[in-house]
Amino acid sequence: MDTIAEQRAFSEKFDIPFPLLCDTTGIICEAYRVEHPKSRPRRETFLFRNGVLVHHDRAVNPLSQASDVIISINELVGDES
Repeated sequence: MDTIAEQRAFSEKFDIPFPLLCDTTGIICEAYRVEHPKSRPRRETFLFRNGVLVHHDRAVNPLSQASDVIISINELVGDES
């Protein structure tokens, strides 16, 4: 629910090589039932395959999120074999 300027600054600070989406109205949080007390959404991970939600982690650990996502992707790719 950050502003476009906040997302841009975050992306530039960490040199993120993909676009970040802004949910300034909270409509996406509402659609995916992400709690957002005081307009600060909880950190959650959603993975989609061909437009279908295939993984959702509501209890994200910020310290291990990147490696947790890679593990989940590898598991999903393994399921395709």
